[in-house]
Amino acid sequence: MPALCRLARPDRYVVSAWNLADDPWVCRYWLDLFASFPERMGRHLREDGLAGPEFETRWPAFCAEYDSGIQAIRQRVNREGDLRTIDLCRFRSSLLNRFGYPDPYAGVKRRENDLAANLYPRVIDRIDRTPPSQRWDTLFRGLLAGNLFDLGCPKTIDMYHNGQIDFFDALRNLPREPWAIDHTPALLENLRNKPIWHQSLIFVDNAGADITLGVLPLAREMARAGMRVVLAANGAPALNDITLAELGPLLGRLATGDALLAGMMADGRLVTVDSGGDTPLIDLSRVSDACNAVAAKSDLIVLEGMGRGVESNWTESFTCDVWRVALLKDQTVADWIGARLFDGVCRFEPADRSV
Repeated sequence: MPALCRLARPDRYVVSAWNLADDPWVCRYWLDLFASFPERMGRHLREDGLAGPEFETRWPAFCAEYDSGIQAIRQRVNREGDLRTIDLCRFRSSLLNRFGYPDPYAGVKRRENDLAANLYPRVIDRIDRTPPSQRWDTLFRGLLAGNLFDLGCPKTIDMYHNGQIDFFDALRNLPREPWAIDHTPALLENLRNKPIWHQSLIFVDNAGADITLGVLPLAREMARAGMRVVLAANGAPALNDITLAELGPLLGRLATGDALLAGMMADGRLVTVDSGGDTPLIDLSRVSDACNAVAAKSDLIVLEGMGRGVESNWTESFTCDVWRVALLKDQTVADWIGARLFDGVCRFEPADRSV
């Protein structure tokens, strides 16, 4: 798989500049968090009918090997002093695949997609009734509110299981601008009237409210303003991230009640592509050929979500404009970039012309 052709310095690419081992407390926090995942994953498999045959023998074997693997990672970190969150994600995914449980959150994603799809007409109607001069502000806030649904962070895991994740509540309670990192004025200047970009490649994040009520309304408005929009989704499952196989049917369902979206899909103004990713972060040194072909023709890249735009690719520069946008749902991630928990990140950087 090739490196993303829009990386300014692919030979020096670092997927994540954040070494958890630099802070012993942070390192222990993340190792403990990943050590706790099997209990939740096993519950989802049972509740959603995904356990399959011989679960009562296979799952304990998975848990034993998983626990042994976490202990081995702890020992390696003590020796080598290096650990990135993507290392932990890759370990978890590899073991789930090997034991035949590639997508323990499949049922969660289906339910959340259904709930969000039922709300989609209401959200779109609200946006379409908003005067064009105010619409982008509304869409930005909706994008951050949707990004709250994330089953990789303790705060939002607890909120999900307590029934506390609600898109409209998140929208009402979102901290007002300016956020700690807030380049909204620069983005709005380039979006209002006629956008300066011809094609945007958006690396999307979670299923449910995130993609349906946050990303899609924004992508729809971008396409209405004249851009071609490409949504890049994981090719393989990772927690509650939406996959390409799930995104297509979801778009088709929403388009049946949204003539504007249906028209954009029919004439190629809004399309999808496999990013090549298989973790909640994204390693841009390995993307799919199709994604790379799209990137070559894109003049704006959007890294949506904490995993894709903060935990990974935070220090990278690109040969096209890049927009990192996320809601910070983990205190350690917020601390790393000097922000607050549940702060918004809206970071825009023009193309690196030095290469």
